[in-house]
Amino acid sequence: MKTRLRFFLFVILFSEAATCASAQFSSKPFAVVELFTSEGCSSCPPADKVLSDIITDAKKNNRNIFCLEYHVDYWNRGGWKDPFSKNQFTMRQNNYSGALKQRELYTPQMIVNGETEFTGSHADEAGRAIDKALKTPAKMSLAIVVDSIAGDSAFVHYTSTQADKNFSIHVAFVESGLTSKIGKGENSGKTVTHDHVARVFCSFGLNEKSGAIKIPLKGFVPGASCVLVAFVQHKQTMSILAATEEEFSGAWKTKGRRD
Repeated sequence: MKTRLRFFLFVILFSEAATCASAQFSSKPFAVVELFTSEGCSSCPPADKVLSDIITDAKKNNRNIFCLEYHVDYWNRGGWKDPFSKNQFTMRQNNYSGALKQRELYTPQMIVNGETEFTGSHADEAGRAIDKALKTPAKMSLAIVVDSIAGDSAFVHYTSTQADKNFSIHVAFVESGLTSKIGKGENSGKTVTHDHVARVFCSFGLNEKSGAIKIPLKGFVPGASCVLVAFVQHKQTMSILAATEEEFSGAWKTKGRRD
């Protein structure tokens, strides 16, 4: 009986240690930078460049910054259909509009940590908002791992230090190095580039501190230019409480699936 008890205790302790080792929690201050943009808006290419510069600076200086570029669809009626646009992102911007008490939607709009919004092409304002965010202690921690990509789905495991019915966990595959040659609309004749474009974006209730998530990819295949970004957000205030990311790995397609 004692031998069996010791064995079970060993298994439990080993499992907990493995979970902690893979979670890699970080309580560092962070900045989630979200840009709402469109290839159909003449004011947006400068903002896209600002976001790309933020991404480059974050990598170079090891800054805890997580960027997402959302392409809204309300500019598509101007003659050019943005190939990366989704109504889902227009709806997300609309949700921010209510929380931040804006009168109307506009592009380019940048939002930092769900709390501070400004015109996305204003690099100075972006710098100030990010610097402020990186001095604010994180309220909780989040870790995420891509277990596998099989068929048309990604299987992801998350672990957080808190769970609450008022929290959502958002998970996005973002892709960099995308280029478009625009043939119509306000940017007709221009060739534009984008980084950290949200290609797949899913939201789930954070009702448990850990769990498995199945993300429908709908034909999108994450590759070497992709990063998985995840963050926790308050459903009512839209304040972002934690964030993390995992860069692409060939192991995404070979890891064993967790259910």
